[in-house]
Amino acid sequence: MDTTSHNFSWQSWTFGEHSSSVLRDVAIIDENNIWVVGEIYQYDSLGQLDPTAYNVVHWDGIEWKFYRIMFYTICGQQSRTPYPASAIFAFNESEVWIGMDGRQIARINGIIQVETICPPFSMIINKIWGTSSNDLYIVGYNGNIAYYNGSSWQKVESGTDVDVQDIWGIANKPLEPLILCAASNVLEPGDHTILSININNKIDTIGWKSDRRINSTWFKGDSKLFACGAGVFIRNDGINWEEQTKLPLTYTRRIRGTDNNDVFVAGDFGFVAHYNGSSWKEYPGANVALFYSLDYKNEIMVAVGERNGKGVVLIMQRE
Repeated sequence: MDTTSHNFSWQSWTFGEHSSSVLRDVAIIDENNIWVVGEIYQYDSLGQLDPTAYNVVHWDGIEWKFYRIMFYTICGQQSRTPYPASAIFAFNESEVWIGMDGRQIARINGIIQVETICPPFSMIINKIWGTSSNDLYIVGYNGNIAYYNGSSWQKVESGTDVDVQDIWGIANKPLEPLILCAASNVLEPGDHTILSININNKIDTIGWKSDRRINSTWFKGDSKLFACGAGVFIRNDGINWEEQTKLPLTYTRRIRGTDNNDVFVAGDFGFVAHYNGSSWKEYPGANVALFYSLDYKNEIMVAVGERNGKGVVLIMQRE
């Protein structure tokens, strides 16, 4: 496979005018439609501290706009609160799913919130992935994984009690999609494992370095897998993970790509790097931040996180 260009230009923004703001996740629909979720505290129109945080920031190609997605204050009751958001996944502009920093998930169409759902069990949502709004997974703390078929929820027994940090999959086979989850506590001891979900929502594991924390996986097909956490790794032969030793041993939070020769990874201390199928390139001047997540699509990479109590967005575009 040919290599891809490492040449990217970038710009960044910070959000949050008081208190402590943070951005947790991002979804790219196109270059003029980017959604970022988290907790952002701004001043109101009179310049006074607004105690109610925004939980969504949207880029329309010209400017960033702030929104409050409303979740039930208590599931089953009518009152609503813009709780901090922790995860987002977009199928298209009319099917965007946002997970609360708790057990609720909302769907928006354009900029209109059309649905709010409370799964029938307790969990804190870390990440969302699916093939459609009728085929959706959420993962979170304490080994929690759940599946939504468009009308009902199913608890998926993960076999672990550590935090499931990420989920990624591909519908590469008509009857057997490939879905992998990264499960590892960030600070506390516990299992470090990659979980595999089959078509019947049964869990298996694939080989991983049990002494290394894992935060994220990405792949386009089952012949090559990428993973990151306590380091960055590539599995080419279906068995062995090759650590990318030319990269610094930095704690990495998310890895995403468009093909096996076009992959981004981001993490602590502003670490951002691109793999072109042959070599890695770091971008130390892009931004000094703690990056929690990223998305990469149509030669645009967006990483989000925090720095000094403010939310940070970094957009990189191939030149």
